[in-house]
Amino acid sequence: MTKLENGAAPLDVVVRFAETDAMGIVHHSNYIIWFEAGRVAWMDAVGMPYVEVAAGGNHFSVIGLQIQYRAPARFGDEVRVITRVSKLRSRQVSFAYEVRNGEDELLVTGSSDHICVDLEGRMAKIPPHVMERLQTGVAAMLEGDEP
Repeated sequence: MTKLENGAAPLDVVVRFAETDAMGIVHHSNYIIWFEAGRVAWMDAVGMPYVEVAAGGNHFSVIGLQIQYRAPARFGDEVRVITRVSKLRSRQVSFAYEVRNGEDELLVTGSSDHICVDLEGRMAKIPPHVMERLQTGVAAMLEGDEP
């Protein structure tokens, strides 16, 4: 289980060959997959596993995504995906990401916006028990403590 560090959930990834392109660098689409893994790790770290959200009849649908590429990662590199919540509202949650290499060089930054939906895809309020756990996680993030 990922633990919060300074309010963020770090997720370490070793770049696989399949994640690289013909130039030998990580293909841009893989960072988005790593963001997804970072989101799930953050939710696990604050005690709100995404599988519980889904089992309760809700999902967080992506409504926006931004990414800025600064430097490449390559096959075999160890990178760290750092995830934080940047906004939490009654129906929406936004995450901010950094991807850094082993030398702590910033490779990529980004963000994703999500809206809570029910199983039919209709917008819904984040259920109270989910919101409470997310808020506890955000509070711990701001204080630099474990939830």
